[in-house]
Amino acid sequence: MKEPWEEYPHIFKTKSTFFTFLRGKLRQALWNHWPGKIEFKKEMAFLPPEGYTGRAKKLGKCALTGEVDVISKMQVDHIIGNVSLRDWEDVLPFILHLCASKENMQLVAVEAHKIKSFAEKKGISFEQAVIEKEAIAICKAKKDADWLKERGIKPDKNGLKRRGQIIKALIEEKENE
Repeated sequence: MKEPWEEYPHIFKTKSTFFTFLRGKLRQALWNHWPGKIEFKKEMAFLPPEGYTGRAKKLGKCALTGEVDVISKMQVDHIIGNVSLRDWEDVLPFILHLCASKENMQLVAVEAHKIKSFAEKKGISFEQAVIEKEAIAICKAKKDADWLKERGIKPDKNGLKRRGQIIKALIEEKENE
C-alpha cells in the first residue's frame, strides 16, 4: 500500500502535510464533539453574581489567569497537552489524548489558551510566553523602535535583536512592579 503523500502528491506535498491534515480532521471530529469535554464545560459554568449587568446567562473562570468571562467565549484545554501526530504510530495515542478524562481538562480564556500553547511549543513558562507574545505584538505592529525609544533604549538595527531588547525591558518592568 502506498502512503497517502506518495499516492496523492498533488494533495499532500509531504508526509508532514498529510499528518497535519489528519491531526486537524481528528480534532474536528473527536475533540470538538467529545461528550466528556461538552459535559465538563457545562459543569464549569456558573450563574452571574447578583448585580451583574451583562447579557450572559452563564460565566466561566479561566484556570490559567483567573479571569471571568462568558462561558461561550471560553475553551476547554488539556492540562497535559501538546501530543504529537507525526507518524502512524502516533495515531492511537493522539486519539486517546482527544478522548480525555475530566482530570486532564481545564476551562481557559481563548488568549490564555494561545499563550499556553505557545509556551508548550517553545518549552518556556506561561509567564515568559506572556512577555514574548507581548514583544511579538509590539514588533508586528511596527512600534518596536518607538517603544524602545520611549523607555530610553537605543533600538538595535536588527529586528530580532530589537525583540530581544523588548523582552528584556518587559522582564525588568515586571520585576519592578
